[in-house]
Amino acid sequence: MNVIVASELGATPTFANSGASAMRPLRVLRAYLIEAKFEFLRVSRAPIFVIPMLLLPPLLYYLFGVLIAGNPDAHTPPQIAIFLYSGFATMAVLGPAMFGVGCALAVERDQGLMRLKRAMPVPSGAYLLAKVLMVMAFAALAAGTIGIVALITGKITLSVAQVAAMTVVLVLGTLPCSALGLFIGTRVSGTAAPGVTNLLYFPMIYLSGLFFPLPHALKPWAVIWPTLHLDQLALAAAHVPVPGSTDPRISLAVLALVTVVFGGLALRRLARVG
Repeated sequence: MNVIVASELGATPTFANSGASAMRPLRVLRAYLIEAKFEFLRVSRAPIFVIPMLLLPPLLYYLFGVLIAGNPDAHTPPQIAIFLYSGFATMAVLGPAMFGVGCALAVERDQGLMRLKRAMPVPSGAYLLAKVLMVMAFAALAAGTIGIVALITGKITLSVAQVAAMTVVLVLGTLPCSALGLFIGTRVSGTAAPGVTNLLYFPMIYLSGLFFPLPHALKPWAVIWPTLHLDQLALAAAHVPVPGSTDPRISLAVLALVTVVFGGLALRRLARVG
């Protein structure tokens, strides 16, 4: 009422509740944090997600990278042991990004959750940011567990600082992978999302040469997979020489391009269709 009267009299309106206006950024930040917290709690209580994303990669690494590669009849050179560790750690961060964002988004779109979120008094980007932060948290847990296993078993010659540097790069590398998952989640239904995601997930793992040398005919095509560039960036962060590897600046540019292109297309789709 005071504002209306002041404007009618030609005076500059004053707001008595200026303190609430100053607190608004903090309330917005709190909304983002609460959304991220409940997204993490929701996913962590789903065994169908936790078991394959947190437990399976360390178990697979222990089986193939420690037990099989370290049996008495086989001698794994230090460089190969590091490549195996890096490959399994890359796989560990790819799973939460692809399935945790893409499949979940497709299912929630089918359920009408996106329309509900738009009707709720929450920041528009809180929903997607919560998923990205959740993916980073799970990726850090999965890749960190593999690093701990590798250090405890003595299978790699890297220091704790080198393993930490690789883990940080891999966790940040979930952004382009999340963009791919986001693109899938905005394009297909909830029932089709797991199948479509697997059609991309397995080639990204096996055709990028994470675990074994590729045939000569497939080697030139390995550069199209983001997992190759993420793996090589992680090795570069630990100062591990990789013969014939791509320049880290090129790998970084490729991952940034994947993030911008697929993330932008997904956001455009969400803005138009929901």
